[in-house]
Amino acid sequence: MAGDLRGLALEKAELLSSHLKELLSSGQGYVRARFGVDLGLKPELYPTWVILSTVAAGLLLLLSLSWAAVCGGLLAGKKRGSPVTHGSSRSSSSGGGGEPLKAGFAKTAKPEEQKKKNKKKTVEKVPQAAFTEPSNHSESVTTSAGVHLTPKPK
Repeated sequence: MAGDLRGLALEKAELLSSHLKELLSSGQGYVRARFGVDLGLKPELYPTWVILSTVAAGLLLLLSLSWAAVCGGLLAGKKRGSPVTHGSSRSSSSGGGGEPLKAGFAKTAKPEEQKKKNKKKTVEKVPQAAFTEPSNHSESVTTSAGVHLTPKPK
């Protein structure tokens, strides 16, 4: 009986391998006809175990990549540093009742505030760094940043 099961499994593996070899041959013919590239593969020369193990490795790779994409998509939706609320057991003892906890990340400034800070820094730094003393005090200077500077009369 064990020999019958082994023979049946071997027969099914050979059948699957022959179908895969035919599929590989037709794919190679398609690539040759469509793109003019000969891959140089001869599927009929490869043993059954090579074909089956290659297909199994490809399916495993495809499965792991799709799993990573799904899990990465689920994790990417969560914001880093978002507040975490108390659980029901802790909220009754602390009396806070749903106060958010700090997530352990430093609080960053709002984007508008950051833009204002960056703008102030560039306005202050550009005239000081790019202003060169003109030879004649009545001349005006245009910096490399496009700022037009005129000296104050004394």
